[in-house]
Amino acid sequence: MKPYQFPDPSRHPEWTPPQSEAFYSRLVEETGEYKYPWNSIFEEPTAETILYRTICSNLSEQARILDVGCGHGEFTHRVASNARAAEVIGIDITEGFIHTANRSRGSGKVRYQQVNADADLPFADHEFDAAYTKKGPTGWYQEANRVVKPGGLVCGLYHGGTDGGLRKLFPGLYVPMVYEPDKAAEGLVRNLRLSDSGLADIQVQPIEEIEYLAAPEDVLRKKCFGQSKLLKEFVWRECLQQVEEIFHHHATSKGLKVINYHYFVTAKARTA
Repeated sequence: MKPYQFPDPSRHPEWTPPQSEAFYSRLVEETGEYKYPWNSIFEEPTAETILYRTICSNLSEQARILDVGCGHGEFTHRVASNARAAEVIGIDITEGFIHTANRSRGSGKVRYQQVNADADLPFADHEFDAAYTKKGPTGWYQEANRVVKPGGLVCGLYHGGTDGGLRKLFPGLYVPMVYEPDKAAEGLVRNLRLSDSGLADIQVQPIEEIEYLAAPEDVLRKKCFGQSKLLKEFVWRECLQQVEEIFHHHATSKGLKVINYHYFVTAKARTA
């Protein structure tokens, strides 16, 4: 099949940069949640499963845990379901996500606060037994070393891109990427300023997560997450017919296979 050159949605005037203030505001307005809208199935363990298991395996009895960049609180609730968790505090800079989280809080173990995690955290020294972020802020690790008890777990999961053939199959719609785990891990350590954090035993583990997109529309939903109605209408009009043809030519019985790359940071808090 001859490759089809798709229009690049990021060059459209309606494109909103992901993770920008406008991006988050649109998600709050539409659903109040930071939740992926496409349909897919995953092979286990997923990156989030690895994060969850690591957190739970490092908890002492009656642990107090900090979720940094908690979004609408779905993963926070999952952590709070662990029997050893006495309290989980979720913080996020986006007021609308915190409003959604508080509205569906359910468990008395959980509470939420609107906090800018790239500034000083409003918590006492050594207040938590563990702290983590799931695809959240990057500038909080020095503060993590302060608010987590010495020897306590500090970890972060960061998205490193998606491929598995997706970019080759849909050129233009998805731009090429070079995946070099070692170089990317080194860059992440620099970007997170981990060497200045005061944390000990810092490790960065690349994770490849296998996902199967269920339908052609999910290829577009993945690309257009958090975008405006006008942008989505343009992409669907210009791309769907060709996406359907390519999808059905390459999909397995599980769906279209893609690989999500993540980097998993683990460290221990220590006294200065």
